[in-house]
Amino acid sequence: MIRHRRGDQFLLFTQDDHARLSGVMASHIGNERFARPEPFDAVVAGIGMHDSGWPVHDEEPTLNGQGLPLHVFETPVDLSCGVWTESVKRAVQKDAYSGLLVSLHVMALSAIAQSHYADQSKRLEFARELFEINRFQQNQIEIQETLRAKLGLRVDVPLKYGLAPRGTSKEEDLLLFNYQLLKATDRISLCLLCESQPFNSIDNIYPRPGAEAIELQLECVAEWTLRIKPWLFDVDQLEMQIPFRAIPAQTYASEADYQTHYRAAKLESISLWVVR
Repeated sequence: MIRHRRGDQFLLFTQDDHARLSGVMASHIGNERFARPEPFDAVVAGIGMHDSGWPVHDEEPTLNGQGLPLHVFETPVDLSCGVWTESVKRAVQKDAYSGLLVSLHVMALSAIAQSHYADQSKRLEFARELFEINRFQQNQIEIQETLRAKLGLRVDVPLKYGLAPRGTSKEEDLLLFNYQLLKATDRISLCLLCESQPFNSIDNIYPRPGAEAIELQLECVAEWTLRIKPWLFDVDQLEMQIPFRAIPAQTYASEADYQTHYRAAKLESISLWVVR
């Protein structure tokens, strides 16, 4: 869930809807500078499903320690690993290449989570979290090996979180290119929806497979409007819709109270723009 305070309300966007927004953007990538994702349908599906496991939480949303609707950036490790695993499972059922992209995405997220517990003096304090992350990563390595074999990708090349260095092969460069498009559209969507812009730039984006990496610059120029440079889409601007529910911006006494308010809230929609 993405919690966005606006006046006296919390606007709540589900993670699955946020990911679908990324998929819409992915379907428009490609112009004189940026290549289209390939295989197109599988990549767009994978990007649109990168948070498809989140309904297991967002249909019964929880509170953080302060009694506020849990925001995605506040998610505890055990919940994260569960929804990440479910996202991969659902994407694999759709398509092997889609599933591999989602697995790479959640592996990267797990590495970020792992870095939060890197302080050696606190490893015992965070032993449970580190165990859950390590177990999750091992499971994803096994899934990725299976998917790679199914897709005809090598399993005997050096990989870091499932990705080979640029220049390893044409197939690996394409996978790296597609994965970075997932990262880009994910972060663009988060910048559109979050209360404060979480990213000012996105690094290691490739205009086409095998090319030198560049950096995308992101600027919130108006409410619900994000400017991107350089431009990677096939239209001059993107206007998109996303559903949300609005509930009172307050501390909730219990998850039952919060869920009652959430279910009673009318499903509305809001327009978002990505511009040059």
